[in-house]
Amino acid sequence: MMTLLQLNRHIDDNHQELPEQEQDEVKTWFDKQVLKAKRFQPLTLINQKLRGLDVFESNESNPLPATTMTTSTTSNGKQPATTPIDPDDIITRSHWQRSTTHDVCTDPACGRGLGPLNGSINCRKCGRLFCEEHTMYQMKLSRSANHEPVRGYWARVCETCYKSREGYNDHVGLEVDDTEFFVGARCKRLERQKLETARLEKRLTKLTRLLAEMPEGNAVVPGGASLLSPVSSLIGHKDPRKLLEQSVVPWEDDDAVSKCPFCQQEFGSWTFRRHHCRICGRVVCADVQTGCSSEVGLNIRSSAVTTPYSDEKSAPQLQAEIRMCRDCKQTIFSHRDFTTSLEHKPPDQKAYETLRQFERGILLLLPSFHRSLLALQPRANTSDASSSSWSSSATQTPTPTPTQAQIHEAAKIRKRLMDSFAKYGAAAKRLRALKAESRTQARLQEAVYQYASSFLHANMLPLKSLPRLLRDSSTPHAHPPLPPRSTRTPQSSSSLRHTQLATPPEPSSASTTTTMTTATTTATTLLEEQERDAKQRLAILREQRQMVEDMVSKATAARRFDEVAALARNRDELDLEIEGVERLVSEVDGRWEGVYADGS
Repeated sequence: MMTLLQLNRHIDDNHQELPEQEQDEVKTWFDKQVLKAKRFQPLTLINQKLRGLDVFESNESNPLPATTMTTSTTSNGKQPATTPIDPDDIITRSHWQRSTTHDVCTDPACGRGLGPLNGSINCRKCGRLFCEEHTMYQMKLSRSANHEPVRGYWARVCETCYKSREGYNDHVGLEVDDTEFFVGARCKRLERQKLETARLEKRLTKLTRLLAEMPEGNAVVPGGASLLSPVSSLIGHKDPRKLLEQSVVPWEDDDAVSKCPFCQQEFGSWTFRRHHCRICGRVVCADVQTGCSSEVGLNIRSSAVTTPYSDEKSAPQLQAEIRMCRDCKQTIFSHRDFTTSLEHKPPDQKAYETLRQFERGILLLLPSFHRSLLALQPRANTSDASSSSWSSSATQTPTPTPTQAQIHEAAKIRKRLMDSFAKYGAAAKRLRALKAESRTQARLQEAVYQYASSFLHANMLPLKSLPRLLRDSSTPHAHPPLPPRSTRTPQSSSSLRHTQLATPPEPSSASTTTTMTTATTTATTLLEEQERDAKQRLAILREQRQMVEDMVSKATAARRFDEVAALARNRDELDLEIEGVERLVSEVDGRWEGVYADGS
C-alpha cells in the first residue's frame, strides 16, 4: 500500500504544474462562476418578487377602453405604443376598508393579524381586508365591483364572494329548452308529408274507382291489363285500362328518360324495359333486385255489381295489381305498415299479457278473500282458559258463530280464487310450450315460467289452512258426521242445521219425516260443494307438485344444490297438503255413504 509521502513524491515527480494555457482556462471558469454568483439577488428580494407574481388569470385579452391606455412617444419619432393599465385602477375602490395597525383577517376561521408577513389585501368585491391565503380566488368584476362574467375584468376576491356569486351552486349547468323550435320544424315537415300522402292517396282512390267502374268486357285481371288488350294491340287500338291510368296522372315520356331515376341503369334492351308508376307517372325499371318499382295487389269492390241493399262484405271484389315506384309505395303505405306493426303482437307477448291479467286478478281477489275469512276465525275468550278449572260451561261467554251467508261468501271467493290459480298455471304452461325462434326467446319463456311457478308457490301455500278454517267453521253447525242408522233419532237429525231448523221436534211422525228430509237435502248440498272444492284443490296441488318436481330436476341437473334443498322442502310440504286433501276427499265419500244409507 502506498503511503502519503510516496504519493506526494509521485505527484511532484510526474505531475508538475500545468501549462499556462490550461491554467488560464481553469482561472477563467472560476472567474465566471464567481461573477455569476455575485449577480444572484438576495433571498428576501427573490421572495418579494415571487410574492408579487400573478397566479391568476390575465386580463391581456380584455379590450380596455381608450381612457385607460397610456401612450409613450419615443425620441426617434416612432408610433407610440399602448400600455394597458392594471385592472385595479379600473374597478372602483370607494368601498374598500381602510387599513390600520391592528387589522386582522376578516375570515371567521382565520383571525391572523395583517401585516408584512401575512399580507393585507382588500377583496375587490366586498372591500374587506383579508390575509393573502384567504384571497386566492378570482372572478370577473365590472367597474362598480359587481359580478360581470361576460365583460368584466379578472379581480382578486375572497372566498365568500367567490362562492356566493350567481351560478356557482348551479350543478345542472345551463338549460335551454328548444322543444318548441324542434316541434315547429317537425310540424312543418310532417305537414308536407301529410299533404304529399293525401295527394297520392287521392290519386290511388281515383284510379281504383275507375278500375272498379270499368265495363265487364274490359274487366281487370291480375296481370294488370284487360282481357281485350291483346286484341286491341293487334288492331291498333289503345288499351282502355291504360287510358284510364293515364287520365289519373300524365305519364312521363319514354324517350325523355334514358336511365332509371333510382338505380341509374340504362334502358334500351328488350329485357330491361321502361315502366310507368301509376301514381306519379315517372318512368322506372322493374328490376326485382333493386326494387325500383313493384306491382301492389289491391282488392277493389266493384260498384257496378253492388246493389243498395247488398252487404259490403258479401259484395264482389276485383283483384288488380297497380305498379308503383318505390317512393310512392313508401309514402302511401309506410304509416299504415307502422301502425299495423304496432298493433300486431307476437304469440309470446299475447301469452304473457294473458298471464299478467290473471295475476292482477289474483292479487285483487286475495285481499277480499282474507277479509271475508276474518269473520270465520274463532274469537276465543282469554278469560275462559284461565277460569276453566273453576267455572262451568254454562257461565262461559259463547263465541260468536259465523252466519251461513259469511260462510257461503268465503266459499264462493275461494272457488273463484282456485279457478284463477288454475287458469294462471295453464297460461304459464302455454307460454313455456310456445316454439322459440331463438335461444334468447327460449330463456325468456323459461324465466317467465319460473316466475309464474314461484308466484303460485308463494300465494297458494299460505292458503293451505283456509279450507280447514272453512271446514271448522261450518262442520259443527252445517254438516256433522252422521251417526249410525241404529243410533240416529229425529232429534239428532234436526241438529244438522240448528241455525236454520231451530223449531223443537214434534211427536208427530209427519213432522219427523219432513225434518229428516230437509236435513238430508241440506247435507247433500253441502257435501256436493265440499267435494267439488276438495277435488279442485287436490288437482291444483298435484299440478303444482309436478311443477316443483320439474324445477327440482332442472336445478339438480344444473348443480344448484341450494335451490334443490329449498325446492325439496316445498315438495314435502305439498305432499303433506295433498295427503290432507285426500283424507278430506275420503271423509266426504264416507259421508256420502251415510247420506245414501239414510235416504234409503
